[in-house]
Amino acid sequence: MKYRFHPLAVEELTDSIDYYEDKSLGLGFEFSKEIYSTIQRILQFPKAWSKISQNCRRCIT
Repeated sequence: MKYRFHPLAVEELTDSIDYYEDKSLGLGFEFSKEIYSTIQRILQFPKAWSKISQNCRRCIT
C-alpha cells in the first residue's frame, strides 16, 4: 500500500514540526517520528482503524 500527502498537508506538517522544534530542541524531530511511525502502523494494519465513511478510516493514537 502506498500513501501520499496532499500538498497543503505537507505544508501544515512542516509548519507543525518547525513549531515544536522552536518550542524545544528535538521536539519537532520527535513529533515527526511519531507521525511517520503512525503512518507505518496504518500501512501495516489498514483495517484496524475505525471506519468513518465508505472509504475512510480514522487512526487515533
